[in-house]
Amino acid sequence: MNSQQLVFQYEILQPDLQKQVLDFVSFLIKQQQKQVVQKRTVGEYKDKIRIHADFDAPLSDDFWMGEEK
Repeated sequence: MNSQQLVFQYEILQPDLQKQVLDFVSFLIKQQQKQVVQKRTVGEYKDKIRIHADFDAPLSDDFWMGEEK
């Protein structure tokens, strides 16, 4: 089936069925996009992110009140 045949068959459908076709096409596009997403690679950000030694240190009350400079 080529594009012209597809369009012809789409156009002879009732409007409610045309909407179902469009909804299904949208669904297929979303499914295809999910498959394209690549998985993360171990070590991909090595030496690009730095966590300071005091990362776990409690924050002052001034920080939480928005008064810290």
